[in-house]
Amino acid sequence: MKLLLPLLAVLLAAPLRAEPAASGTNETETAWTGTAVNSEGKTIAKISVDTSQAADLAAWGKHAGELCVEWYPKIAALLASDGFIPPDNVKLRFRDGRGVAATGGNVITINAKFVRSNTNDWGMVIHELTHVIQSYPGGRNPGWVVEGVADYIRLTHFEPQARRPRPNPEKASYQDAYKTTAIFFEWVEKTHDAQLIKKLNRVAREGSFQVELFKEYTGRTIDELWQEYLASLSPGPNSSSGSNTPVRPASKE
Repeated sequence: MKLLLPLLAVLLAAPLRAEPAASGTNETETAWTGTAVNSEGKTIAKISVDTSQAADLAAWGKHAGELCVEWYPKIAALLASDGFIPPDNVKLRFRDGRGVAATGGNVITINAKFVRSNTNDWGMVIHELTHVIQSYPGGRNPGWVVEGVADYIRLTHFEPQARRPRPNPEKASYQDAYKTTAIFFEWVEKTHDAQLIKKLNRVAREGSFQVELFKEYTGRTIDELWQEYLASLSPGPNSSSGSNTPVRPASKE
């Protein structure tokens, strides 16, 4: 009994160590996987999330993965082109670094530091997911087209009610990329060619984009379209003081 008492004291003093939770049952789980299916119920992609280097973002990463599962088939349909099959595997990984996020092939690397300070920026995930589906050949398309289409998907379809930026007519250009180009594309699609994004996506994917195609698609050069777009932002004599930036109705997909 004298030998057992010291041993019992040691065991009682030792810290308890929890057993690891079963996969998918703990919000701190640093690996998550899901499956994206199309409208016909066919699996089109496996989505995996790795937060092993940012365990505090495990729950955020899981929700990001769930968004990808939901939106992958939607974006694939919006950016469909003859003969193209989008990647069947998408990986999201979280790392401390610079910037916001970057996509290479089917791998999306998200800056964990950015997420911690911008926990509501789910649109960023959709933007990067769009890059995976775009699969445009590197170096063969202007960056403003690539980023403009990605932010078009984000703003027009994922965030249709988000406030639109108002370009400064004296400084802004359709080549500014991201939101500026996206809302310009949205306006052209609404006013001149409802198939604009599908057409731009097709030629960008083929690596055959030329700015002169805007004339073919709309009957106007891109510079003429840009000036017409800027003019549409100017309040008319009977306009209210509020912004009149065109906003497309929410997607019903």
